[in-house]
Amino acid sequence: MSIGEGGRRTRARNLLRRCFGKMNLPVVLVSVIYGYVYEITKAYGFSRASASGTSELIFTLTSLIGFVMYACTVMRDPGRVPGDYSPAVEEGEALVEAKRKGGGARFCQKCERHKPPRTHHCRVCNRCVLRMDHHCVWVNNCVGHYNYKSFFLFLFYATVSLVQAMYQLGMYAQEEIFDSKLGVHRPDNQTTIIVVSCFVITTALTIALTALFLWHVRLVVNNKTTIEHYEGVRSRYNNIPSVVEHPYSLGLLANLREILGRNIVLWLLPGCKISGDGTRFANILEMSKQRWDRTVRTKEGELSVI
Repeated sequence: MSIGEGGRRTRARNLLRRCFGKMNLPVVLVSVIYGYVYEITKAYGFSRASASGTSELIFTLTSLIGFVMYACTVMRDPGRVPGDYSPAVEEGEALVEAKRKGGGARFCQKCERHKPPRTHHCRVCNRCVLRMDHHCVWVNNCVGHYNYKSFFLFLFYATVSLVQAMYQLGMYAQEEIFDSKLGVHRPDNQTTIIVVSCFVITTALTIALTALFLWHVRLVVNNKTTIEHYEGVRSRYNNIPSVVEHPYSLGLLANLREILGRNIVLWLLPGCKISGDGTRFANILEMSKQRWDRTVRTKEGELSVI
């Protein structure tokens, strides 16, 4: 056996071990229910004569992308603090997060190391997570810098596919089960139970995921994490006494680009990480300082010309 082949086998074993390590009961449950809704919708919802092939193709694509994004959220590490990380110490250059319970340098007593801005310690994972949004039991993982986009896209595509499934199952139930005026063979009791029960499950999931997706749309629009929303984050520069409420909100378009990427055309394509390394984020204080420096340089240039 060559060294390269042995290395590939070792990586494959490590990957399988990690996959099985992530498969706890909630993850298995989500996967089974997702697959169940998909199979029942394909088998019955699109069996109607009025169901179009284009709708079925869109449903297949949104369901597949949604599941891939779910797997990415489960498997992708949300972000660890680099071993060589140290906060900026230059006078006036360090952005200090000043929470309402206190401010100053951010240091994790449990990890015994400095924390970058927007980083929080997860008690479940027992480590600090970059741009931590929350720990989600349904993905058996934290949602943070390196898997937030995949989590957001999972919510989007899962919501779209569930809405499609609810509509198709509802139409099947109306046309094939409850509409006795149609001169067609009515399905047996077993089919009725399967379709109606799947429709009820799909409706409940659609309502829950739509609410969760809209909540995260609100967070993305404001460039906030769930933790930042509930705890409240205020920041300041060392040499600026005023405190700014949530300095990471840069405006609607800039906030969307921070999370989904610079290219608008690629926003909905599968992906995992947010731009940047997770230890430093653009903020309005920094932008204000840059604008001030440009204004000063412009004025100095005008004076030198005079």
